[in-house]
Amino acid sequence: MTTRERPGEEQGGEAQEEAQGGALNGPSLEKTSISIQAYTDAAPRWTPDLTTTSDGRLRTLDEPAPGQQEVAEALYREPRALRVQREGIEDLIVPLYPDRSYVFGRAPESTVVFPHDAVSRQHGRLSFREDHRWVYRDLNSRNHSFLGRSDVEVEGDERRHFQEIRASRDQVLEAGDVILLGNNRSRITLLEEVPHGLVAGARSQQSGSPETARLERSINVCARHQLPVFLLGKSGTGKTYIAREIHSRGRLEGNFVILNCGRLPQDTNALTSELLGHVKGAFTDASYARVGKLYSANRGTLFLDEVEFLPRIAQDFLVDVLEGTGNFAPLGAPADFREPPPRFRLISASKVALQQTGLRPDLTQRLATGDVIILPTLEERREDIPNLVEAFLHRLKVEQQYDAELTSDAIAYLQKASWPGQIRELESTVRTVVAREVALQSLEGIEHRRTVITLEAVKAYLLQRQVGFEGQGPAPAPRLTQEMPTVVRKRPADLSEEDIRSALAKHEGNKTRAAQDLGIAVNTLKARMKAFGIE
Repeated sequence: MTTRERPGEEQGGEAQEEAQGGALNGPSLEKTSISIQAYTDAAPRWTPDLTTTSDGRLRTLDEPAPGQQEVAEALYREPRALRVQREGIEDLIVPLYPDRSYVFGRAPESTVVFPHDAVSRQHGRLSFREDHRWVYRDLNSRNHSFLGRSDVEVEGDERRHFQEIRASRDQVLEAGDVILLGNNRSRITLLEEVPHGLVAGARSQQSGSPETARLERSINVCARHQLPVFLLGKSGTGKTYIAREIHSRGRLEGNFVILNCGRLPQDTNALTSELLGHVKGAFTDASYARVGKLYSANRGTLFLDEVEFLPRIAQDFLVDVLEGTGNFAPLGAPADFREPPPRFRLISASKVALQQTGLRPDLTQRLATGDVIILPTLEERREDIPNLVEAFLHRLKVEQQYDAELTSDAIAYLQKASWPGQIRELESTVRTVVAREVALQSLEGIEHRRTVITLEAVKAYLLQRQVGFEGQGPAPAPRLTQEMPTVVRKRPADLSEEDIRSALAKHEGNKTRAAQDLGIAVNTLKARMKAFGIE
């Protein structure tokens, strides 16, 4: 065996979970996903024996001995965060959430951008697999990905000593592992805990609205008790973010698990697999055991998003769990399955009041037994918009390497605009406008520098989006809560030499932005410039 392979892997990235002496392969209440015999703290953890090849690389000598694989499964060190290291850039800490996947590469749409030529546009992806393992997949990168350990020191080029990860195959990772993306200067280290206070995108220290101050206090109160929490707010007001914050500040041992109630299957077997998991071989495609969402949240937080859409059969499951009654066996488990019900912090969220959801009355009573937080709309906290924009720009800088700022009149415009999509829509707008302006700079051959987002750029995007949504022709600026002057566009044929020169001067000769400001195509602008003899 010339490469390091983790227990639980086989061809195609599928986990290999063998029963020992008839023991059950099912969910566990520990951080591992496999229910096995208990081992004492003195039990050895399987570590592959290493030897040095003629070219200086480390390789494993053999697979784990019988019995050692089960020990390795029981002591799987689940990572909770990433430390991202990029040449010339401050280290970045990224928390890991099981409901997300993380893409690394040079492309701006990556979760974390590595601005180095040795890194491919989409180099690799980290995701949480159904068997409760974090897996990395190299996305056919040009210079490959390499796997090593943070506690093993090597001299020289680390790639010669690390294991090359095969492309398009799942590689199971755990805390302490290091991934090199193409070279030694682009690396990811998996951490067992999230370092307190080091996460990118920290909340602004500037004072905000009274509504935000009340919301912040409610989060801190909920983080200090284990009662259920019900979040009521419009779509886009940040219910998932608030739930994550309560979980994170409470520093619970287990995972934060999202259950999207509107997407649960109606079939009994499929729902059982989703909520309670299944054993290997439970059905035709069950090539490895799956840990259900309820067991995944054990000792952590279960977040019921859009709880108003929870199917009746799922309501019955949940009530049984909360009462500690019923059958909690995963799909395909033997009749003698015995496992205590999972225990978790319960947070639920809805766009409508609980009595209007149609849920079982005994369930709604349980959901509202603890704290209830009413999330304010963005219209009720407009003075927070500059702080929110600052936070969005900061995250864009540390993750996507976009160094941008909005002019004061652009921020003032955003404060007065209508946001039916709430905070989600505001963030999407900031991200899109920044990405568009950076792309325009690249198109014009402008050297990388801090990007200034003007009022005209914001207006142009919001107008374009409104046309796309409403299907109108040229339209006025987006609906505002306060009247703002409407920009009157001239037809291209009516543009005077003074109009052209004024637009070019305003944008320092940038034809793309001048054309955007005038509401015409770049080629039309060039034609008008030629007609007026403008160089």
